[in-house]
Amino acid sequence: MAQGWRGSYTRYKGFFLNISALYKKRPDIRAFLEVILSLSTITVFLLFALKPTAVTIINLLQQIKERKETLSVLTQKVNDLEKVSDIIQQNQNYIPDINIAIPNAPNPGIFSEQVEGLAAKNTVNIFGISINHVPLVGDLTNKDTTKYTPLPDSTNEMPFSVSVSGKFLNVISFIHDFTGMRIATKIDTLNINSSLSDKGLTIVAIISGRVPYTGN
Repeated sequence: MAQGWRGSYTRYKGFFLNISALYKKRPDIRAFLEVILSLSTITVFLLFALKPTAVTIINLLQQIKERKETLSVLTQKVNDLEKVSDIIQQNQNYIPDINIAIPNAPNPGIFSEQVEGLAAKNTVNIFGISINHVPLVGDLTNKDTTKYTPLPDSTNEMPFSVSVSGKFLNVISFIHDFTGMRIATKIDTLNINSSLSDKGLTIVAIISGRVPYTGN
């Protein structure tokens, strides 16, 4: 092991001594080596000096790119909000009707008043109006375990049942107007029966359904 080390040392020592001798005797080799060493030194210093700057520039470019993307998203949101604001301004007169059509809270009183108004308009008699399972105070969230398809977006609902009687054409007219009430309704069932008495043929209609409300 020692002999191997000494042999390698002797060989490399002779190699470097030869280079040293040539370096002293040959000006061209001396100049070449000086240029190579100078370039190597400059390259090493440039690498150490430029690396932090290059890393900083890369990080800045990445931040600029991310902030441009964020600015683009915010600009799109601002444009969307401006469009929504314009639509609201253009339809300002319809907002009260929208609030009546789908109110924030259940309002059996307004619903009953509209049904009574339709009954008077179409000359039919009201047998009954029933409202089932709806909170009037406190938590307005009402998830009725109905067997019918839930309303869109899990909207809260106020179940109702309305029964009227009268002449056939009057009852049909009442049903037609009922579907166009200002309060939005989802009719689940409609039953129509007839009965004959001394006063003539009487038609009885029973409408069952649900009134949506947001619960906000």
